Amino acid sequence: MTNKTTYTKHIEMSADEMANLAVWDRAVLRSWQDPEFRQKLIDDPNAVLTELGFKIPAGVRFVVVENTPERRHVVLPSAPSGDVSVKSLDASPLHDYDPGF
Repeated sequence: MTNKTTYTKHIEMSADEMANLAVWDRAVLRSWQDPEFRQKLIDDPNAVLTELGFKIPAGVRFVVVENTPERRHVVLPSAPSGDVSVKSLDASPLHDYDPGF
């Protein structure tokens, strides 16, 4: 028996976001099986993802990095913009943010 804790994150996604998630899932699976594809995905993610049907917003450039058992990447999210205020950590826990580890 393991002592792992799991949780499910409930978020609302648009149809395009759902389609992009499905494309990303297929890209990850293929990258695990095809080293040449994995390297292309790392080298030019926008081109590869677009070829697979991923809808990339104008002006967005993706960067793909690969985690290893010894090296993990943590993504620092950009600060909110518009009418969203940044509250102190005590008042606004980041429990809905997935840091990637």
